[in-house]
Amino acid sequence: MADPCAVGEWVALVQELIINKDPTLLDNFLDEIIAFQADKSVEVRKFVVGFIEEACKRDIELLLKLIANLNMLLKDENVNVVKKAILTMTQLYKVALQWMVKSRALNELQEACWDMVSVMAADIILLLDSDNDGVRTHAIKFVEAFIITLSPRLPDSDVPRRHEGDVSLDRVPRDHPYIKYNMLWDEGKAALEQLLKFMVHPAISSINLTAALGSLATIARQRPMFMAEVIQAYETLHANLPPTLAKSQVSSVRKNLKLHLLSVLRHPAALGFHAQITTLLVDLGTPQAEIARSTPSPRDLRRRPRDDPDPLKKIKMEPNLGEDDEDKDLEPVAVATPKAAGAAGTQSDIDITAEFLQPLLTPENVANLVLISMVYLPEAMPASFQATYTPVESAGTEAQIKHLSRLMATQMTAAGLGPGVEQTKLLKEERKEEKLARQESVLIKRRISAQGQAISVLGAQGAGTSLLEEEAPQAKRRPEPIIPSTQPSGGGAALAPGASP
Repeated sequence: MADPCAVGEWVALVQELIINKDPTLLDNFLDEIIAFQADKSVEVRKFVVGFIEEACKRDIELLLKLIANLNMLLKDENVNVVKKAILTMTQLYKVALQWMVKSRALNELQEACWDMVSVMAADIILLLDSDNDGVRTHAIKFVEAFIITLSPRLPDSDVPRRHEGDVSLDRVPRDHPYIKYNMLWDEGKAALEQLLKFMVHPAISSINLTAALGSLATIARQRPMFMAEVIQAYETLHANLPPTLAKSQVSSVRKNLKLHLLSVLRHPAALGFHAQITTLLVDLGTPQAEIARSTPSPRDLRRRPRDDPDPLKKIKMEPNLGEDDEDKDLEPVAVATPKAAGAAGTQSDIDITAEFLQPLLTPENVANLVLISMVYLPEAMPASFQATYTPVESAGTEAQIKHLSRLMATQMTAAGLGPGVEQTKLLKEERKEEKLARQESVLIKRRISAQGQAISVLGAQGAGTSLLEEEAPQAKRRPEPIIPSTQPSGGGAALAPGASP
């Protein structure tokens, strides 16, 4: 039986040959390489995942053949293979969306391929609840990229240079025959909600929490329309650190929270949240001098649009020597600046409850709250409190009272209490009733006569068609995995040196 390490070296050499040196051989050896996804070696199966990524980047049309195999590897029994598949999907989701956007005339197989990509993305988001810590961390990074891809890039988006050419929602035409702009936008916002729920889970691990903090900061900088949700999530975490964290982990999380808040503070879109961010930083023990260094001056904010033009406009202005007609579809589409759920103009549960509490936090009421809570203090000081406590420098000031009301509102909202929660429940019920009423108003009722004819209440022409004659919609053809007739045996002797093709 061949050594798995040796097999890995052989297949790596084959990948170098048929992808980087002579891509014309790709079709000839594709089936033989993919057959190794059934190999007993974990490293070999991970190689197959990486090969699929490189092959699809080289020729995106291969995604039609390989997406089903990648889906099988995403459900592999070994977590290391699953993690590699998640990393590959993080890259291929953007590539697949860009391909679909460029292809204005789609065939049935392309549509089925995109449907499977969407299903796999949804499966990876569900892996935020995985039992494995590493799988959850990889899922967090996928969700970060997923949200950034499925949201529009704005003029003040802080996009790294290496990602300036990546596809984003503003490049999706609203009249695309298959890709629906609004549906993708809703999926991106739903993924953000899942990430926010995951981050405030009381049993979240320190590694996952650190990864989520970084992902939210990246999202806030690259997609400023989500700035309100990110700042609110940081406030919630600061007020409700997971009780499962050890003292050293609490210190590490607070250090990371401070660093990410400082990075977000530098962004122009954070101007309206400076008071909240500054108060959080002071609570985390950040010196005022360090906060001042990270706060952009009004002159810098005014100068930024001229110094740093919209990267999308820069891309559009640069001449493209090899441009074809399909590439024109990737030019940014003029879209109105979208508002996220917590953007200006709407109030969250925490905002409503904080406004309710702030006038009630008089010195007399606060003193009574302190005296009452003394009864519930534990015998020994909890390690988490000892690690997070910082003296209040500005006690009694308007800013500190406002911050205290937001901390209390955050804890009350997490417990399902307060006027904000109640108001949101009422709004949801009203929207539900309106939706039901709207559905009933447009519903066309059909009844069956004694002769078995379907009769339209509206009396539309041709409504008397027999129900028996109505054909059921045919199921779409789904991408099928490559399953070669001869599987590699003995650890992949098929690609041993000297073997004839």
